[in-house]
Amino acid sequence: MKTELKSALVCSLAVLFLLAACTNKEEPNGPEALELLNSQIEQIEGLYPASQSTPSGLHYVVQEEGTGEFPQSGQVVTAHYHGTFIDGSVFDSSIDRGHPISFPVGVGRVIKGWDEAFLGMKKGEKRTLIIPSALAYGPRGSPPAIPRNAILVFEVELVDFK
Repeated sequence: MKTELKSALVCSLAVLFLLAACTNKEEPNGPEALELLNSQIEQIEGLYPASQSTPSGLHYVVQEEGTGEFPQSGQVVTAHYHGTFIDGSVFDSSIDRGHPISFPVGVGRVIKGWDEAFLGMKKGEKRTLIIPSALAYGPRGSPPAIPRNAILVFEVELVDFK
């Protein structure tokens, strides 16, 4: 009986995962996604010509070098941030609240651009991150604060990690 119950549970979970994968029609793929990413990268490079970039399309400017080691995937980082849209309008800021944010890095708890950026930073480092929508909230956005396909700009500081 236990074996039958386990089998039924495994099959049910597999069906749920397949349905979730098949019903995600909001995510662009193929040529549309690549065209949007390339367009956003052109826009970013026009506005931030001194920025460095990664193969994924993340752009950044190191404002102040950090020291020591890099955090490892799964470690909890503590960071301050000030988030704006590409036009400069603010949507969120831990600095304004006076409290940094903590999260496990590299495990998908934050947007892809943050995971990638913070894994490449050292303690005390400050960067400007310019994140194309594919590495942020994509075509869904994060209503009501962040519209679909928004390029996000963050001033970040890696305060600590454990």
